Amino acid sequence: MAIKKFLCTLTAFILMLLPLSAFAEETTTDPATDAPTPGLYQSASVLVMDADTGEVLYETEGHTLRYPASVTKVMTALLVLEQVADLNEPVTFSAHALDIPSYASRIWMHEGEQITVLEALYGILLSSGNEVARALAEHVSGSVPAFVEEMNARAAQLGALHTHFVNPCGLPGDGQFTTAYDIALIMREATRHPVFLQIINTPYFEIAPTNIYSNPRLLRNTNRMVRPGQPEYHPHVVGGKTGFTNAAQHTLVSYVRQGERRLIISTLYADRGVTFTDTAALIGYAFALLDEREAEQAAEMAAAAALEAAEAEAAAQEVEAMAQTQQMPDEATGPTEASLTEDEGIATREAVVVASVSLLTVVLGLLAVGMYYRRKKRKYRY
Repeated sequence: MAIKKFLCTLTAFILMLLPLSAFAEETTTDPATDAPTPGLYQSASVLVMDADTGEVLYETEGHTLRYPASVTKVMTALLVLEQVADLNEPVTFSAHALDIPSYASRIWMHEGEQITVLEALYGILLSSGNEVARALAEHVSGSVPAFVEEMNARAAQLGALHTHFVNPCGLPGDGQFTTAYDIALIMREATRHPVFLQIINTPYFEIAPTNIYSNPRLLRNTNRMVRPGQPEYHPHVVGGKTGFTNAAQHTLVSYVRQGERRLIISTLYADRGVTFTDTAALIGYAFALLDEREAEQAAEMAAAAALEAAEAEAAAQEVEAMAQTQQMPDEATGPTEASLTEDEGIATREAVVVASVSLLTVVLGLLAVGMYYRRKKRKYRY
């Protein structure tokens, strides 16, 4: 009876939990393993990381060396946030900070112009201003080379052992490389700073007039996944950092949140626009995978609970059966075993066993004696 109830309970729990394991539209199933697989993506390197635990949920060429382009600025922002206590400090732009290639993205600062550290962070994370990254490096470390040394040291501390920076902005340079895994580690650390999350989640930001330029500067976030109204907008993307150079192609590292779930997704070396669609596909895959895990865990917990309940019921039935046996009345002696205390009941059962063994011994002894005399009688019959 208990086993039957256990099986019925387990079946009910599993049927109840099956809808939780349905995959998102972006995922498929591998027939060989029945494991979820991501939908189609085109980036050469992709990686999905659990932002809480650091576990890699999925990756393809996640440890292959790639050019980072402007995702480098995530490390620049991280160092600034770790080392500058007052984000309202003024940053002054030097001629050296402004000395960047003509093709490089900028927000058109002027020599001697000043903005706050906070405004500069918006400048590098939204509009990817390369002159702003250089100015921040000089502000924090005194020079760009000194800041780059700190970038590499901090990357090593975070476990990004296959990353090497040669500038704070991600422009092409000999010896500058990273991996999808390493940039995810750096992004994960940066997301620990609320100011960083606030900035990357901002679609547009206005820099106030400065000591030189009398008009405000309107910055637009290059990450279209956080700009409502854009086809690439995704409600679970908190923000990220885009990048592009001819050598790196398009790059994107994103911070994703759904309830208590938090993910870091890296996509490196992709064609224009592909990083956004790839990130969306990987988000669908990751949430489907986590749904499946939670459903399996819930089923295991349900099975354990049902088994425990079945064992408890079986034990209760056994106790009830023993109690019914002990409560049979004995008209010759008057009182029944139901009136005995627990210790008296145990003693009574032990006495019955001893008496039974004794009786059996007597019977066997009498049989042995009878057989002995029968053999003896046969021996002397003649």
